[in-house]
Amino acid sequence: MDFSAAQDQARRTTKKLVLLFLLSVFSLILITNILVAVSLLAVDSNSVANGAFSNNSYSETAAGKAGANKVIRLFDYVSLRRFLLISLAVGGVVGCAIIYKWVQLSGGGKRVAEQLGGHRIHPNTNDANEKRVLNVVEEMAIASGMPVPAVYLLANESGINAFAAGNTPADAVIGVTLGAAEQFDRDQLQGVIAHEFSHILNGDMRMNIRLIAILHGIVFIGLVGEVLMRSGSRRSYGGSNRRSNGNQLALLGMGLLAVGWLGRFFGNWIKSAVSRQREYLADASAVQFTRNPEGLANALKVIGGYSAGAQVSSTQASEMRHLFFGQVISKLGGFFATHPPLAHRISLIQPSWDGKYIHRKPKVDTDKAAEAEAKRAEQHEKNRNIAMGAVLAGASVASAQASGQSLDDIREDIKKIPAQIQNQVHEPFGAMAIIYCMLLSKDTEVCKRQLEGIEFSNVKGLLALSLQLQNEVVALPRSQQLPIVELALPALKCLSAEQYKVFSKTLLLLVRADRKLDLFEWCIYKLLRHYLDPEFGKVKASRPRFREAKQVAKEYQIVLSTLFHYGDNDADGDKRAFTRALNRVGLYTLELLDKKDCTLNQFTESVDTLASCYPLLKPRLLKGLSDCAKHDDIVSPIEREMISAIAAVMDSPLPAL
Repeated sequence: MDFSAAQDQARRTTKKLVLLFLLSVFSLILITNILVAVSLLAVDSNSVANGAFSNNSYSETAAGKAGANKVIRLFDYVSLRRFLLISLAVGGVVGCAIIYKWVQLSGGGKRVAEQLGGHRIHPNTNDANEKRVLNVVEEMAIASGMPVPAVYLLANESGINAFAAGNTPADAVIGVTLGAAEQFDRDQLQGVIAHEFSHILNGDMRMNIRLIAILHGIVFIGLVGEVLMRSGSRRSYGGSNRRSNGNQLALLGMGLLAVGWLGRFFGNWIKSAVSRQREYLADASAVQFTRNPEGLANALKVIGGYSAGAQVSSTQASEMRHLFFGQVISKLGGFFATHPPLAHRISLIQPSWDGKYIHRKPKVDTDKAAEAEAKRAEQHEKNRNIAMGAVLAGASVASAQASGQSLDDIREDIKKIPAQIQNQVHEPFGAMAIIYCMLLSKDTEVCKRQLEGIEFSNVKGLLALSLQLQNEVVALPRSQQLPIVELALPALKCLSAEQYKVFSKTLLLLVRADRKLDLFEWCIYKLLRHYLDPEFGKVKASRPRFREAKQVAKEYQIVLSTLFHYGDNDADGDKRAFTRALNRVGLYTLELLDKKDCTLNQFTESVDTLASCYPLLKPRLLKGLSDCAKHDDIVSPIEREMISAIAAVMDSPLPAL
């Protein structure tokens, strides 16, 4: 399978389908506008006719005049002014319904996970299945250059499924059903989690939430029609005028109800078509992540051979069925299937598939199966440590697996990491203490003020834990600190809102203790605030404003020059690293700024401006930065920290370093 071609085809098809979705919304508003105009005309004309014929002094000539008046009124109702007013009213109702649903889902991925009945898996869990899920999510986060997201378990769902939800990578969550946690082995689970990470990286989460909100707006037309129809039915029990008006109101309600049903029909059809294309894209991307087509293919085979399949029983599952890895409602097929057929997905990944599924019982609980899984988990844990060590050592996972000698070196590096830090990084208070220790100054007086700030936070035992970990954290190599910060994110997300408020204030106090801000402190502070703030409150996302690199040339020049000067490059020597980055972006005329012209304030403002670029431009800008860092074949810790923080602020995946 040509996965790159599959990705391009899926993206092109999705754009067409989304355009068709918007066109259907406009068409429904237009139909509703015409229906409302005709109904109002009928109500008004009926009132005039009743008034005319109830007076005995009127003759047939009067009736003829009433008919002529009706024709005149018809033109009034189709006038441009009335058309715009009715369109505004209908569009406003639909828009309010869309905004309501959007606000309801704006809490990020955790809001979606909670609505589906999920609960967060805490990083310090003792459940073997939950630990395995967390380990796989950590692996995929490292492989994709993203922070470790929160993980939710749908404990009441025996079907095998998973989902990714959120508005941005900063508030993204991964969810798995109990069936998936119990039935998948590690390779299969890795393929499914990689599939969900692909949805995050490809921007599917925000699109999915938009589709839910838009469809809710369309369906709301039908809900308004149902209310009008019931109101009209109640009115029909009064006098003649009241009964006539009630019938007209009921007729209008029936029309709106029909339009709402029609909108739901086409909306679900288009939403399902969009979802199917994104599933093809996510499958292709997942295979690229894992380099193991068998894992993802076998996961699909397990679903095909499982009695409960991928079904999810939550009442919210129908509305959010396109978020999941597998088809949530099995009875939906054809145009309304949100996922391609299992057999077709498997055959695309494994063209030589023999058509046989993997059959599993609802729960694997035998000693033999448990023993086999324990052995697999032990081997995969070794591979995970090797991959983690590669990142900690500044190497790539692929190069780490390429030679036995490098694996031995990395195993030695892993052994040097204090076990206490590895344990504490998955505990909320332990993660807080580790972050605090990383920011402690070497200056005795400054360090004293910082420790007093930790004590002033009034978190019982936190100062003692920080002092206990201080020496071990300070002794960590610089290359290990950033990965440890990223691994601490899930534990820090488990803090309460009040605890996080104290943590963020103390964090800022430690950074400002020496009355100056260096790049390391900036990187740590930006990473933490960007990925934690959405968990504890609404954060205003940057609005895309810039489509072309030349629109942010000045800002990119400042950021790139800062990276060059602080990235252990020789400013008086080879400047080809700077030029290489410019060539990647297409800004050929920019010159390297002096180090004195690259202040931290200018750098911060420039990065914030780059965050307002359109999604297609961001990866190219970040790729230019990574080319500059990799020019000498050595990515220094400060270069990795800077690019990671910049990617976080820009809400874009970290390029391969």
